[in-house]
Amino acid sequence: MKRFLTVLLSLTFVLTVACGCSAQSASYEKYTRYIFDYFDTVTQIIGYAKDSQTFDRVTDAARDELERLHRAFDAYELYDGVGNVCYVNQNAAAGPVRAEPELIDLLLFCKEQQALFPGKVNVAMGAVLSIWHDYREEGVALPDMDELQAAAAHCDIDDVIIDEEAGTVYFADPELTLDVGAVAKGFAVERVAQLMLASDMPSFLISAGGNVRTGEAPLDGRLYWGTSIRNPDSDETDTLSATEGILDVMYFTNGSAVTSGDYQRYYIVDGERYHHIIDPQTLMPSDHVRSVTVYTRDSGMADFLSTTLFLSSYEEGRALADSLEGVEAYWVLPDGSIEMTDGMRSILYSCGASASVEHETL
Repeated sequence: MKRFLTVLLSLTFVLTVACGCSAQSASYEKYTRYIFDYFDTVTQIIGYAKDSQTFDRVTDAARDELERLHRAFDAYELYDGVGNVCYVNQNAAAGPVRAEPELIDLLLFCKEQQALFPGKVNVAMGAVLSIWHDYREEGVALPDMDELQAAAAHCDIDDVIIDEEAGTVYFADPELTLDVGAVAKGFAVERVAQLMLASDMPSFLISAGGNVRTGEAPLDGRLYWGTSIRNPDSDETDTLSATEGILDVMYFTNGSAVTSGDYQRYYIVDGERYHHIIDPQTLMPSDHVRSVTVYTRDSGMADFLSTTLFLSSYEEGRALADSLEGVEAYWVLPDGSIEMTDGMRSILYSCGASASVEHETL
C-alpha cells in the first residue's frame, strides 16, 4: 500500500507540473481519471471536455480498450476465447493457432523493427526473460549463465511464423516463447490515443508508468502539455522528495515520451541491483546507461526505441537517434551526466521551453 500511494502521489505531482495553473476555458473543464489493473501500472488520463458526461464516456471507452489490449498481450493468464500471448506460448509449437488481431499487428511491427535494429529488442526472447523473471520474483540469487545460454538458443524471431490472412501464429522452434513487455504498453497506449483523438475529447494526456501520450493542446490557453523526466537516483519511497526527483520537464502536443530505466523493476543480490532490461548479447541487465527518454509521435515506436537505446552504448544510441527523422532522446549516463539530441533541447524547460510560448516540436 505504501508503494502504491507513493506511485500515485508522484504521478499526481508530475501531472500537476504538466498541467500548470492556467485559467480554464469557459466552455471546457479539466477532468482526471485513474485506471488500475492494466499493464502492471496505474494509468492516469487528464482531458478537457465540455462536461463530465463526455469525459466519462470517452474514458470508459479508453478503459475498455486498455483492458482488451491488456488481455491480448498478457503472457501469464488465459482468458476465455482470447488468443493472447499466454495462449500462443502454450500452443503455437504444435501448429498454427489463432491470435488476436492486435497481437498479430504487434508481432508484425516488432519483426519489422527488429530487422532494422538487430541485436537489441527481441520479443522472441521469452525463454531467457522468463528465467530472469522467476529469479527476480524469488529475489535471492542470479540465474546460472549456462541456463541462460541454453535458453538463448531458442530466441530466433524468424521462428515466429505469422499468417496475417489467417490470423495465426506458429513457432518453428518448440522451445521458443514470446515476451512483448518491451513494447506492449506503448503499443496499447497509442491505440487508446488514436481512439481518443477521434472522439469528442481530443485534448488529453495519458500517463501509463513511463509512457506518456498527449493529444491536442490543453484547452486552457496553453499550447503544450508537459511531462517530467525522472532522476533515476531519486528515492521513490520518499514522497517528500518528489520534486527533487525531477530532472527536467518536456513540453509538447500530439506526441509521446517514453522512458526506459534501470530503476523501474529490479532486485538486489549481494548488494548489487539487477534490473529487468536484459541485453540479448550478454544475457545480463544492460549497464550502458541509467535511463533513456525518447520523444516521437507514436507511443509504440517510442517504447520500442527507448528500450533499443537503453540496450546501446551512448555513442551507438546517439548515432541511431540522430539518424531517425522525428525522434529525439535524452540520456542519463552511469556517472549521472546528461546527454541529449539537439532537437530535444527545443522542448525542455531547462533550455527555455514552456507550456505557453510557441517552440518547435515534431
